[in-house]
Amino acid sequence: MPRRAENMEQHRITPLEVETKEFTTSFRGYAPAEVRAFLEKVSAEIESLTRELRSVRETLEAVTRERDELRQRETLINETLIAAQRAGEEIQQAARERAQAALQQVEAQRIQIQGDIERLCAERDAFIVQLRSYLDAFYARLEEQKRRAAG
Repeated sequence: MPRRAENMEQHRITPLEVETKEFTTSFRGYAPAEVRAFLEKVSAEIESLTRELRSVRETLEAVTRERDELRQRETLINETLIAAQRAGEEIQQAARERAQAALQQVEAQRIQIQGDIERLCAERDAFIVQLRSYLDAFYARLEEQKRRAAG
């Protein structure tokens, strides 16, 4: 079958060839008017099929171009999607790192504040002890002065 298509490709009959073909006549041959009418009909059909084939080829080319464009778009969309996924992952990673750094900073501040609270509590306790000592000494002097004044 491929050989037959090959032979047809090598010698295609054109509508003009069919229309202008001359046959030799012989005694009791075909009627020239009928042959001419049939050849005109065949020529018209070949011409119609040739136009249809041209149209199909043009459509095929258009569809092929559209398919290629769609493939390019698909590739671009896939590349964009991959880039967006990578960017999203990078943004998430950066956010995790910032959150981790913020947590570490907050923990350091918590430890510092806890130390400050403990230091201030110790200073308060020492101040209270010292104040009681001063008050005790003051009351003792006051009592001493009251006794001296009374007696």
